[in-house]
Amino acid sequence: MATSTVHAAPDRTDPQHLLDAARALVPQVIATRDEANRQADVLPETIAAIQAAGLLRAFQPARWGGLELDPRHVFDLQNVFAEHCLSTAWVFGVLSVQSFMLGRMDPLAQSDVWGDDPDALVSSSFAPVGQVTPVAGGYRIAGRFTFSSGSSHAQWAVVGGMVPPDEARPAPQMRLFLVPMGDCRIDRVWDTFGLRATGSNDLVIEDAFVPAYRTYVPDAGLLPLPATSGLSQLYRLPWLYVFGSSISNLAVGAGRGALAAFTAVTRDRQGAFGSGASRDNPRYLSAIGRARVEIDTVERQLRDNFARLADHVARDRALPLDEALLYRAELTGNLRRIAMLVDEMMLLLGGRGIQRDGPLTQLWLDLNAARAHAGNDPSAIHAQIAGEMLNA
Repeated sequence: MATSTVHAAPDRTDPQHLLDAARALVPQVIATRDEANRQADVLPETIAAIQAAGLLRAFQPARWGGLELDPRHVFDLQNVFAEHCLSTAWVFGVLSVQSFMLGRMDPLAQSDVWGDDPDALVSSSFAPVGQVTPVAGGYRIAGRFTFSSGSSHAQWAVVGGMVPPDEARPAPQMRLFLVPMGDCRIDRVWDTFGLRATGSNDLVIEDAFVPAYRTYVPDAGLLPLPATSGLSQLYRLPWLYVFGSSISNLAVGAGRGALAAFTAVTRDRQGAFGSGASRDNPRYLSAIGRARVEIDTVERQLRDNFARLADHVARDRALPLDEALLYRAELTGNLRRIAMLVDEMMLLLGGRGIQRDGPLTQLWLDLNAARAHAGNDPSAIHAQIAGEMLNA
């Protein structure tokens, strides 16, 4: 008599299962990226497919059906997309990381977002530019909030503002405000040469009431929170490091994509004016070899730093500030390190490198846009590190 085999359902938190799910989406990402660039937004069907695969639940608290993944696994998923479309990877990263921030907020705020719709997405604009007025039960907020990537796909937004001083607090206080997208108007001002499909448009809020429980006063974001915070270990990681990783880590995937494309060209390219095959040219060989090493170095550094941070959280051990600053500086500089390697590849491609449909053109434009973000500029952190050293 034949016997039947019962296959267990795949573990949706298994990193390999999730990576396979992300890779299965790559053909769709590739097929839609040109149209996404034309529309200056990742297509809704692409976001819907990523949601259907469960990938946008990566940082969502388990109580709402989320995965509460180790950040290293989340950013592995991001790099699957980054190899082929930096805009898709960027939007995946920033929409995912909002769930990490919401995981630190009041459970009532989480219930407002996910209680009726566990798939609800949140975009953000943290710069504290909102005009805030304290009122009974909460605050009123208004303003224009820029660079809210992926906002057209979100049902909620987190925006920043400064609460005026009062008798109990003599200084202004930065606070984040969680508002439904129904209280926002998306002003489609995003028109750039790179990261076009991130849809990083402005949010305009005329006058919205935000109850106090839907606000959050962030710490500096450099140090882990102690166990006394009452949060699970994931949400005690330094928020600025996790948040910054969502716009820096994708350099690893971008580097891999650039290296694959440049290597493919080098295999068959003949140099101009009888200079011979590019595959025999030491400059091309050096560019390929150094890129391979640098990409691996950046990825290992990211993983090692997360491992060290997770260890401090697990042991509830204080992290020295100079060590935290070092991790932050390394993170902010990673994308520029890889972008410089792609710059060199573009120069080596010569005339082919300046073609609109060149093998590296869109990726190079996207990297140039990404390195303009303040979160990918290490200069301020370098100065802070120097100040700590000089004052030691």
